[in-house]
Amino acid sequence: MTVPVVELEAVRKVFPGPPPLEALQPTSLHINAGEAVAIVGPSGSGKSTLLSILGTLDQPTSGEVRIEGQCTSHMKNWERAAMRGTRLGFIFQQFHLLPRLTAEENVATGLLYADVHPRERLERSRAALERVGLSGRMKHRPSQLSGGEQQRVAIARALVRRPGVLFADEPTGALDSKRGLAVLDLLLEAAEEGTAVVIVTHDQAIADHFERKLHVLDGAVQESRGSEYAVH
Repeated sequence: MTVPVVELEAVRKVFPGPPPLEALQPTSLHINAGEAVAIVGPSGSGKSTLLSILGTLDQPTSGEVRIEGQCTSHMKNWERAAMRGTRLGFIFQQFHLLPRLTAEENVATGLLYADVHPRERLERSRAALERVGLSGRMKHRPSQLSGGEQQRVAIARALVRRPGVLFADEPTGALDSKRGLAVLDLLLEAAEEGTAVVIVTHDQAIADHFERKLHVLDGAVQESRGSEYAVH
């Protein structure tokens, strides 16, 4: 039996008050290798909280998160960080690029925790930048790139590690429609190659490319596949 790459078991998140805020109601779900999942919902609905817990960036108030069958609740912070550095990939709304490094050097930082020779890091970095259409901008620093180009560097950095799971928060938000669809194609291609892809998006047109959707409203999660809904 295949082990899901991510599992939530009765996970709940409450932020202390007063009054306390239940950002995520008790939720159980699993995500398998190669699945492409969109998390959708209005602002403040809890979708970013769900993404952070799935990616172990935040810890639930109760319940259990498993990555590739491994429980994360009893891990030390450095153990969770090491796991994220080797098995998970992230694309944030803030790009977190290092200003003194070139685009190819920034992408290569995605392989720092991997057992990869420095020369191979740069080779894989260049290949990743070519995939996102930045073959002519590899030597440029972030200040020399547009916002959309910086976002594509961040996406290349996440893809270069070939992670088991790729989490993305509004990955097409700073791109025009043509570039946004090109990035979407890259993410779906990564899913076809076996990486589970989980994105947060407010754009229904983007979400419609994903057969599996997690709809979040007031911390409650409903899942749809086509027209079918299930409550978690």
